[in-house]
Amino acid sequence: MKPKIALLSRINDERYTVNQAYFDGLTYAGADCIILPPMSIENLHFFLDHCDGLLVPGGNDVNPITYAEMNDGSFPIEDEIETLDIEAILYMAEQKKPIFGICRGLQIINVAFGGSLYQDLPSQTDTTLDHNHSLNHKDPLKGHWIEVDVNSHLYTLLGSKIEVNSYHHQGIKELASNLMASAHAQDGLVEALETDGILAVQWHPERMTAIAPFQALFNDFVSKCRK
Repeated sequence: MKPKIALLSRINDERYTVNQAYFDGLTYAGADCIILPPMSIENLHFFLDHCDGLLVPGGNDVNPITYAEMNDGSFPIEDEIETLDIEAILYMAEQKKPIFGICRGLQIINVAFGGSLYQDLPSQTDTTLDHNHSLNHKDPLKGHWIEVDVNSHLYTLLGSKIEVNSYHHQGIKELASNLMASAHAQDGLVEALETDGILAVQWHPERMTAIAPFQALFNDFVSKCRK
Protein backbone atom coordinates (compact mmCIF):
# COMPACT_ATOMS: atom_id res chain seq x y z
CA MET A 1 0.00 0.00 0.00
CA LYS A 2 1.26 3.47 -0.86
CA PRO A 3 2.06 5.77 2.06
CA LYS A 4 -0.39 8.63 2.51
CA ILE A 5 1.15 12.10 2.78
CA ALA A 6 -0.69 15.08 4.26
CA LEU A 7 0.00 18.08 2.02
CA LEU A 8 -1.01 21.39 3.59
CA SER A 9 -2.84 23.89 1.40
CA ARG A 10 -2.21 27.61 0.95
CA ILE A 11 -4.48 30.60 0.26
CA ASN A 12 -4.30 32.32 -3.14
CA ASP A 13 -6.94 34.68 -4.52
CA GLU A 14 -9.42 33.56 -1.83
CA ARG A 15 -8.92 29.90 -2.81
CA TYR A 16 -7.26 27.03 -0.96
CA THR A 17 -4.57 25.82 -3.35
CA VAL A 18 -1.54 23.54 -3.69
CA ASN A 19 1.08 23.86 -6.43
CA GLN A 20 1.00 20.77 -8.62
CA ALA A 21 4.78 20.32 -8.41
CA TYR A 22 4.56 19.21 -4.76
CA PHE A 23 1.94 16.64 -5.68
CA ASP A 24 4.02 15.43 -8.64
CA GLY A 25 7.20 15.03 -6.58
CA LEU A 26 5.37 12.94 -3.99
CA THR A 27 3.39 10.79 -6.42
CA TYR A 28 6.48 10.10 -8.53
CA ALA A 29 8.15 8.90 -5.33
CA GLY A 30 5.29 6.46 -4.80
CA ALA A 31 2.96 8.24 -2.37
CA ASP A 32 -0.69 9.21 -2.32
CA CYS A 33 -1.51 12.77 -1.19
CA ILE A 34 -4.25 14.09 1.05
CA ILE A 35 -4.57 17.86 0.67
CA LEU A 36 -5.61 19.55 3.92
CA PRO A 37 -7.05 23.10 4.14
CA PRO A 38 -7.56 24.98 7.41
CA MET A 39 -10.10 23.19 9.64
CA SER A 40 -10.87 22.53 13.27
CA ILE A 41 -8.05 21.02 15.33
CA GLU A 42 -10.21 17.95 16.01
CA ASN A 43 -10.74 17.31 12.29
CA LEU A 44 -7.09 18.06 11.48
CA HIS A 45 -5.93 15.45 13.99
CA PHE A 46 -8.41 12.95 12.52
CA PHE A 47 -6.98 13.31 9.02
CA LEU A 48 -3.38 13.36 10.22
CA ASP A 49 -3.99 10.12 12.11
CA HIS A 50 -4.71 8.53 8.73
CA CYS A 51 -1.52 9.88 7.15
CA ASP A 52 2.01 8.49 7.28
CA GLY A 53 3.86 11.78 6.85
CA LEU A 54 3.49 15.55 6.45
CA LEU A 55 4.75 17.91 3.77
CA VAL A 56 4.74 21.59 4.78
CA PRO A 57 5.09 23.58 1.51
CA GLY A 58 6.13 27.10 0.64
CA GLY A 59 3.79 30.04 0.90
CA ASN A 60 3.47 33.59 2.18
CA ASP A 61 5.31 35.20 5.08
CA VAL A 62 5.20 33.79 8.59
CA ASN A 63 3.37 36.04 11.06
CA PRO A 64 6.03 37.50 13.41
CA ILE A 65 3.55 37.32 16.31
CA THR A 66 4.30 33.58 16.37
CA TYR A 67 7.90 34.31 17.39
CA ALA A 68 7.10 37.30 19.61
CA GLU A 69 8.14 40.14 17.28
CA MET A 70 6.39 43.18 15.87
CA ASN A 71 5.72 43.18 12.16
CA ASP A 72 8.72 44.70 10.37
CA GLY A 73 8.42 43.60 6.76
CA SER A 74 6.20 40.49 6.84
CA PHE A 75 3.48 40.54 4.17
CA PRO A 76 1.14 38.95 3.35
CA ILE A 77 0.30 36.88 6.41
CA GLU A 78 -2.63 34.51 6.97
CA ASP A 79 -3.60 33.49 10.49
CA GLU A 80 -5.51 30.43 9.25
CA ILE A 81 -2.34 29.09 7.66
CA GLU A 82 -0.24 29.80 10.76
CA THR A 83 -2.63 27.71 12.85
CA LEU A 84 -2.80 24.92 10.27
CA ASP A 85 0.97 24.66 9.88
CA ILE A 86 1.98 24.84 13.53
CA GLU A 87 -0.72 22.48 14.76
CA ALA A 88 0.09 19.93 12.04
CA ILE A 89 3.85 20.14 12.66
CA LEU A 90 3.60 19.72 16.42
CA TYR A 91 1.02 16.94 16.19
CA MET A 92 2.97 14.90 13.63
CA ALA A 93 6.20 15.40 15.57
CA GLU A 94 4.43 14.14 18.69
CA GLN A 95 3.24 11.10 16.71
CA LYS A 96 6.82 10.58 15.46
CA LYS A 97 5.74 10.68 11.82
CA PRO A 98 8.15 12.08 9.17
CA ILE A 99 7.91 15.76 8.24
CA PHE A 100 9.36 17.43 5.12
CA GLY A 101 9.40 21.23 4.96
CA ILE A 102 10.01 23.40 1.90
CA CYS A 103 10.83 27.16 1.94
CA ARG A 104 8.15 28.62 4.22
CA GLY A 105 7.87 25.07 5.53
CA LEU A 106 11.43 25.28 6.87
CA GLN A 107 10.72 28.66 8.43
CA ILE A 108 7.50 27.65 10.18
CA ILE A 109 9.04 24.40 11.45
CA ASN A 110 11.78 26.47 13.06
CA VAL A 111 9.21 28.85 14.57
CA ALA A 112 6.97 25.99 15.76
CA PHE A 113 9.86 24.70 17.88
CA GLY A 114 10.81 28.10 19.30
CA GLY A 115 13.12 29.65 16.71
CA SER A 116 12.85 33.06 15.04
CA LEU A 117 13.19 34.61 11.58
CA TYR A 118 14.66 37.54 9.75
CA GLN A 119 11.53 39.24 8.42
CA ASP A 120 13.34 40.77 5.45
CA LEU A 121 16.87 39.64 4.62
CA PRO A 122 17.86 42.61 2.41
CA SER A 123 16.99 45.19 5.10
CA GLN A 124 17.83 43.24 8.26
CA THR A 125 21.16 41.64 7.30
CA ASP A 126 24.27 42.76 5.45
CA THR A 127 24.09 39.93 2.92
CA THR A 128 24.97 40.63 -0.71
CA LEU A 129 23.42 37.35 -1.84
CA ASP A 130 20.14 37.57 -3.74
CA HIS A 131 17.89 35.09 -1.97
CA ASN A 132 15.10 35.88 -4.44
CA HIS A 133 17.29 35.23 -7.49
CA SER A 134 15.06 32.57 -9.03
CA LEU A 135 11.96 34.78 -8.89
CA ASN A 136 13.76 37.90 -10.04
CA HIS A 137 15.33 36.06 -13.00
CA LYS A 138 12.44 33.67 -13.65
CA ASP A 139 14.82 30.72 -13.46
CA PRO A 140 13.66 27.77 -11.30
CA LEU A 141 16.95 25.89 -11.75
CA LYS A 142 19.41 28.60 -10.73
CA GLY A 143 19.97 30.52 -7.53
CA HIS A 144 23.09 30.12 -5.40
CA TRP A 145 25.35 27.44 -3.96
CA ILE A 146 25.00 25.84 -0.55
CA GLU A 147 27.43 23.84 1.56
CA VAL A 148 26.06 20.73 3.27
CA ASP A 149 27.26 19.46 6.66
CA VAL A 150 29.11 16.17 6.11
CA ASN A 151 27.60 14.78 9.32
CA SER A 152 24.01 15.38 8.21
CA HIS A 153 21.47 13.08 6.59
CA LEU A 154 21.13 15.67 3.83
CA TYR A 155 24.76 15.04 2.87
CA THR A 156 23.88 11.45 1.91
CA LEU A 157 21.36 12.81 -0.59
CA LEU A 158 23.05 15.91 -2.02
CA GLY A 159 26.75 15.66 -1.30
CA SER A 160 28.87 18.49 0.09
CA LYS A 161 28.00 21.33 -2.31
CA ILE A 162 25.16 21.96 -4.75
CA GLU A 163 23.39 24.84 -6.50
CA VAL A 164 19.80 25.45 -5.41
CA ASN A 165 17.08 27.84 -6.52
CA SER A 166 16.01 30.67 -4.21
CA TYR A 167 12.57 32.28 -3.78
CA HIS A 168 12.47 33.96 -0.38
CA HIS A 169 13.12 37.19 1.52
CA GLN A 170 12.74 35.74 5.03
CA GLY A 171 15.06 33.25 6.69
CA ILE A 172 16.16 31.68 9.95
CA LYS A 173 17.61 34.07 12.50
CA GLU A 174 17.69 31.98 15.67
CA LEU A 175 17.59 28.23 15.13
CA ALA A 176 15.31 26.27 17.48
CA SER A 177 17.34 24.39 20.08
CA ASN A 178 16.14 20.93 19.02
CA LEU A 179 17.04 21.40 15.36
CA MET A 180 20.37 21.06 13.55
CA ALA A 181 21.40 23.26 10.64
CA SER A 182 22.48 20.86 7.90
CA ALA A 183 23.29 23.33 5.09
CA HIS A 184 24.25 27.00 4.74
CA ALA A 185 24.40 29.56 1.94
CA GLN A 186 27.66 31.42 1.27
CA ASP A 187 26.48 34.27 3.51
CA GLY A 188 25.89 31.90 6.42
CA LEU A 189 22.09 31.73 6.22
CA VAL A 190 20.64 28.36 7.23
CA GLU A 191 19.46 26.58 4.06
CA ALA A 192 18.41 23.25 5.58
CA LEU A 193 17.60 21.82 8.99
CA GLU A 194 16.95 18.40 10.37
CA THR A 195 16.36 16.30 13.44
CA ASP A 196 14.92 12.84 14.00
CA GLY A 197 12.05 12.44 11.54
CA ILE A 198 12.25 16.02 10.20
CA LEU A 199 14.06 17.43 7.17
CA ALA A 200 13.43 20.91 5.76
CA VAL A 201 15.05 22.98 3.01
CA GLN A 202 14.90 26.69 2.21
CA TRP A 203 14.78 26.24 -1.56
CA HIS A 204 12.09 24.71 -3.81
CA PRO A 205 13.18 21.17 -4.85
CA GLU A 206 9.75 20.47 -6.34
CA ARG A 207 10.72 22.85 -9.15
CA MET A 208 14.02 21.01 -9.70
CA THR A 209 12.96 17.35 -9.76
CA ALA A 210 14.33 16.89 -13.29
CA ILE A 211 17.72 16.98 -11.51
CA ALA A 212 18.11 13.63 -9.73
CA PRO A 213 19.33 14.80 -6.28
CA PHE A 214 16.26 16.99 -5.83
CA GLN A 215 13.77 14.24 -6.67
CA ALA A 216 15.84 12.16 -4.22
CA LEU A 217 14.61 14.42 -1.42
CA PHE A 218 11.03 13.35 -2.15
CA ASN A 219 12.04 9.71 -2.62
CA ASP A 220 13.84 9.71 0.73
CA PHE A 221 10.88 11.31 2.52
CA VAL A 222 8.36 8.87 1.05
CA SER A 223 10.66 5.96 1.89
CA LYS A 224 10.66 7.06 5.55
CA CYS A 225 6.87 7.25 5.49
CA ARG A 226 6.68 3.59 4.44
CA LYS A 227 8.34 2.41 7.67
